[in-house]
Amino acid sequence: MHGTKAIYQKRRLRVAIYAPHFSEYSYRLAAGLARHCDVRLVLNRKDANQQWELSAIPAPTPFDTRIRDLSLRGAGAIGLPNSFRDVIAFRPDIVHCHECPEYYTAALMDLLRISSIPQVLTVHDAIPHSEGGSGTNQREERLRGRMRSAAAHVTLHGASCIADFRRASPDFKGGVTSSMHGVLMVPPANAAPIAPIAGRILFFGRMWAYKGLDVFLDAIDMLAKRGVPHQAVVAGRGPEMTRLGARMGAMPTIEAINAYISPADTSTMFQSAAVVALPYKDATQSGVLASAFGNQRPVVASATGGIPDVVTDGVNGLLVPPGDAAALADALERVLTSQSLAATLGDGARQTATVALNWDRIADELFSTYRGLAGVAA
Repeated sequence: MHGTKAIYQKRRLRVAIYAPHFSEYSYRLAAGLARHCDVRLVLNRKDANQQWELSAIPAPTPFDTRIRDLSLRGAGAIGLPNSFRDVIAFRPDIVHCHECPEYYTAALMDLLRISSIPQVLTVHDAIPHSEGGSGTNQREERLRGRMRSAAAHVTLHGASCIADFRRASPDFKGGVTSSMHGVLMVPPANAAPIAPIAGRILFFGRMWAYKGLDVFLDAIDMLAKRGVPHQAVVAGRGPEMTRLGARMGAMPTIEAINAYISPADTSTMFQSAAVVALPYKDATQSGVLASAFGNQRPVVASATGGIPDVVTDGVNGLLVPPGDAAALADALERVLTSQSLAATLGDGARQTATVALNWDRIADELFSTYRGLAGVAA
């Protein structure tokens, strides 16, 4: 037994990442983890096709990626979809999933409870957003509860998110650690840089009410009345685009794009912006924020939820009180009218992207958690 244990400790850890959603996030994490362990990444084809071109993401150490049509069609004799069998056949030491209120992840985690394989769960929204988003009905809450009860360890994006999780799940007995949300939409190293367009403000993402689009429009009205040169791009889909569409159509400095935006066009939008606005009414962490910093663009963001864990006021962005349109307009005006401030904040965004939100650093810290769970010595 002692000899067997020694052999076990010398071999590389095997980690399966199951990600029906968050494909780009998971691929970048897998690329960082592959430096330390054997990785199999299982993705949902539909989600992967709508994310950043995965082949353009640097992966110096190869790892195994399986892209599946997420359904029970093609299930084998034991009644499991191929995506489940991809995970189980890998014989992993750790299985890492994302909390998202959908059936497949909850079913896989339930299935694995009969095994001794530790399950790690990344919780993106410890508490559901106030207006729209995930986890806002009883069915979704039940799915979240199943995932959390199956997890041996939970990772969250910063101290604020951890505090939210402690309040939402006070009976959770597993480990809890911070693992930051790494950069997204990073342009390929050989891509020609796109210079920001003076005065351009980007508001991007899935348009739920908690994102504060109405607050943003109030701020744009104020900038227009002050005579501050600007051009705002509001890009994405969601209920707020419909609710506020007529208002945006009557605002001459706003370009509203109510459509799916391809990854290539998304990257262009971020790089051509002088500043990215995140006037969220409440928040955990934000893929939009990670994309802004990944493209070296500063933000003006609400000081709510986990955003201040990443945005340092005056360093890589400006923070404003949530729901305060006047403060938002003031902060946007400061960035748009001061080249020195914009340059300082842009450099701070770049520094944050290369240090705190660097995927290799995130993977290094997460690998230490995996080793502890698997009982593998350093």
